[in-house]
Amino acid sequence: MERVARARRHCRLSKAIARGEKLFNTVKIDITGVGGLNDVLNQQRISGFCGTGHDAPNVGNHSVKAPLNIGVADAGTNRPPAFTLWCTSGPLAGKIFEVTDPGRALITGQCADIGKVKGPILRGLAARAPYFHNGSATTLLDVVNF
Repeated sequence: MERVARARRHCRLSKAIARGEKLFNTVKIDITGVGGLNDVLNQQRISGFCGTGHDAPNVGNHSVKAPLNIGVADAGTNRPPAFTLWCTSGPLAGKIFEVTDPGRALITGQCADIGKVKGPILRGLAARAPYFHNGSATTLLDVVNF
């Protein structure tokens, strides 16, 4: 009897994963304001889906070296330790950023790279809450609704 119950549970979980994969691969989203993507491609709006950023097969990693700023390094409401960065030259001169992770800017020294980070690997994601660099998403539902 226990074996049958375990098999049914496995079947339900498999179907739930399949539903999630279908959403991940087919639900269209408008990608706007992403530093490292929209600005580089000079396109204000890109039609995409979750796999646009998490595109490595079987792991949900980002397959190319293209750090993106989707706002997950912003200080957020949880108020984790933050960096306050002032831009002193260039097109962002005078702008102040408050972030939990300066991102690629630590390497390049460029204000345009503040907050540009590598997307996370999605395998085993449920075990790693809270989510995003600033911890602003406490559940996977928060991540999906970001």
